[in-house]
Amino acid sequence: MRTEGARDAALVGALFNPRGVALIGASDDASKIGGRPLRYLLRHGFTGPVYPINPRRRRVMGALAYPDLASVPGPIDHAHVLVPTAAVIDAVAACGAAGVPVASILASGFAEAGREGIRRQARLMETARRFGVRVIGPSCLGVVDTKTPLALTANAAFEREALPTGPLMVISQSGSLLGALLGRGAARGLGFSKLVSIGNEADVTVGELGAACVDDPETGAFLLFLETIRDRDALARFARAAFAVGKPVIAYKLGRSRAGQAMAVTHTGALVASDAAVDAFLESLGIIRVDHFEALLEVAPLAIGRRPWRGKRARIGVVTTTGGGAAMAVDRMGILGLDVAAPAPKTRARLAARDIDASGGPVVDLTLAGARPDVVRGAIEAMLDGPEFAAVLAVVGSSASFKPELAVKPIAECAGASTPVCAFVVPEAPESLRLLAAAGIAAFRTPESCADALRAFVHWRAPKRVTPRRRFAAAEALLASYAGRANADEWRAREVLSALGVPFARAVRLAPASVKNAKLPFPFPVAAKIVAPDAIHKTEIGGVALEIADRRALVAAADGIVSRFRAHTGTVEGAAILVAPMVRGLAEVLVGYRVDAQAGPVVVLGAGGITAELGADLAVRVAPVTKRDARAMIADVASLAPVRGFRGLPKGDVAALANAISALSNLAHLAGGPIVEAEVNPLIVRGEGVVAVDAVLRLAGDRDLR
Repeated sequence: MRTEGARDAALVGALFNPRGVALIGASDDASKIGGRPLRYLLRHGFTGPVYPINPRRRRVMGALAYPDLASVPGPIDHAHVLVPTAAVIDAVAACGAAGVPVASILASGFAEAGREGIRRQARLMETARRFGVRVIGPSCLGVVDTKTPLALTANAAFEREALPTGPLMVISQSGSLLGALLGRGAARGLGFSKLVSIGNEADVTVGELGAACVDDPETGAFLLFLETIRDRDALARFARAAFAVGKPVIAYKLGRSRAGQAMAVTHTGALVASDAAVDAFLESLGIIRVDHFEALLEVAPLAIGRRPWRGKRARIGVVTTTGGGAAMAVDRMGILGLDVAAPAPKTRARLAARDIDASGGPVVDLTLAGARPDVVRGAIEAMLDGPEFAAVLAVVGSSASFKPELAVKPIAECAGASTPVCAFVVPEAPESLRLLAAAGIAAFRTPESCADALRAFVHWRAPKRVTPRRRFAAAEALLASYAGRANADEWRAREVLSALGVPFARAVRLAPASVKNAKLPFPFPVAAKIVAPDAIHKTEIGGVALEIADRRALVAAADGIVSRFRAHTGTVEGAAILVAPMVRGLAEVLVGYRVDAQAGPVVVLGAGGITAELGADLAVRVAPVTKRDARAMIADVASLAPVRGFRGLPKGDVAALANAISALSNLAHLAGGPIVEAEVNPLIVRGEGVVAVDAVLRLAGDRDLR
C-alpha cells in the first residue's frame, strides 16, 4: 500500500511533470479553445511528448494525431479533456482503460449547473473512481508549471511570450483568474511556480492539492482564489502543513456581501454561509485573508520568510517623500483600524543623528528635498532598528516614475531586516515595482490595497491548536434521548447546555393547568414563557411575560400566553409554562453556536436581549474555544466595553462570562451528534457570575429557526 507521501508525489508528478500529455478533443484550429493547449505547450517549451486525440484528423497543428488513447505509443500521465460536456464521462472512462492516472477537465455543466449537473458530476466521479483516475475540475481552465515548463491551459493570457517564474503557487476555483493573476503579477515583476484552475473540485480539492505541493522547492507561498470552501478538513491540513514549513497561505475569498454570496452560489453551486464564520475559520488556520484582489499578489513578499507578529500592539511606521501620498495610505489604514505610530524616543534620536526631523506627527516626512538615496535609506534603517514597529511603510512620490535610484532603490537595499519594510508607489511606475519585487519587497499600487495588505499581515496568526476531542457523557445522553423528536424546546436546551457548564437561572416547568396551584421554589417577581418545540422566538408571538408580581398575575399571564400560542400554532399540545425568577445584572449578551456550511462549528458573541442583531459588532471564533480565546472575544465586542470596565461603571464578571462562552462552545465536541445551532440570549452578566435566562437548541433535520 502506497503511503500518503507517495500518493502526493505521484499526483504532483503526473500533474506538473508528466511523461506524456494527451489532449482529448484537440482542435486543429489554433483560434479555438480546443486548439490553444497544444499551441501553448509548444510556445512555452514543454519538451515531453504531446498526443492530440482527434479521430477525424491525422494531424493537429502539424503534430501527429491519434484516434483514441489506445493508439498512443507511449505512456500518458496527464490527459487534458477538451471534449463537450456530454462526452466527458466516456473520455474519463477511456483514460482509465488506458492507464492514465490524472485527467483535467475543461468542460462546465456539472455541479454548478443545477440538479442535472449535480447528477452528471456524480456519474463522472463514479466512473473516475471505478477506473482509478484522479480528476482536476470539471471547469478546469488549466494546469501550469513554469519550471517544467508546462502550460496545459486554454486561458488566452498564455499568449504571452514567456512565463514569469517565481515562488508563488496559485490555486484558483475560477479558471479565468489564472490569467488575471499571471498578467498582474508579471507587470509587477512577480513570478509563479505553479498555477492551477481547480474548478468544481469534484475530486482533487484545494486542500489536497496544496498539501501535495507543500514541499515543492520552487514554491514559497500559496495564493488561493476561493468562491467557497468545499472540504474544510483538507484545507485545514494543508494550511497547517504549509505554516509548519514556513510557506504562507494567502486567500482572496468571494462572499463578503450578500450580493457576492449570491454570485458565488450561482457560479459554483456551493452553499455560501456567514462570511464572519469563514473569516474565523481562515484565521484559525493561519491563512492570511485579503479583501482586495490586488493585495492577494502584493502581500505575498511581505509574508514570505516571516512569521506572524507576536506583539500585543501592532504599530505601523510610515516614512515618505510625499505628504499627500502618505496621507492617502494613513487614511485608509485608519479606516481599517491600523495603528500608525510615531517613532519612539530612541528611534527619533537615531533619526535626529541623521539630521531627520521626526517631530511632526506619526509620519516621518522627508519632503521632496529628502528624496535622496542617503536620506531615504538612513530614515528607513533608523525606523527598522526600532522594536516598536510591526512593519515600516515607505511611500514614494513622482521620483519613482523616472528616477527610481533616488528613493526606490534605497528601499530595496533595506530588504532582509527583521522588521519588514514595504512600499506604496504613488505614481504609475512599473520599473520601480519590478525593482522592489526583485529585492523581495512588498510594493503597492493603491492606498486601498496597501492598507488591506498591512491589515491582513498584522492580523495574521499562527494556526489554532487542534483541540483534542472531549466527551460530555451527560449531554450526549440527553441528546440521544431526543432522537427523532422535533426542535428541542427551551427546557431541553437548558438541560443540554447546563450539562456542558452553562449556568442557568432556577426555573420550573409547569403544565398550563397546574400554574394556579404550583409551589414555586423562589419568590416573586417572576417571568413566565411558553415552552414548546415550535416556540423559538417567544416574544414575537406574545409568549413571554415579565415582572409578574404575584400568583394572580402569574395565572393571568399564563392564560394569556397559552391563548396567544394557540392562536399562532393552532394547538397547545405538548406546551408548558416555564417560570423563573426575574434576573437583573449589568449587561445582556448573546452567545450563539452554529455548524456553518463552510467553516464548521463556530461560536458567536454579541450584545444580547430582544433587540440583538447579528451585525458588525460581533466576535466569531471556530469552536470550541478556550477561556483565553473567550476573553479575547469579549475584548473584540465594542458594545461590551461597560462589562470590561468603562469610565467608572460597575465591572462585570468577565471571567464568568468567558467560562460560559467556552462551555457553550463545547457543543463542537458533540459535532458528530444532531446539534446544528444553539443560542443563549440573553446571558445576564452580573458583578459576580453570569446567568442564562433563555436558550434555543436546533437539531439536525428540524425546521429552520427563523
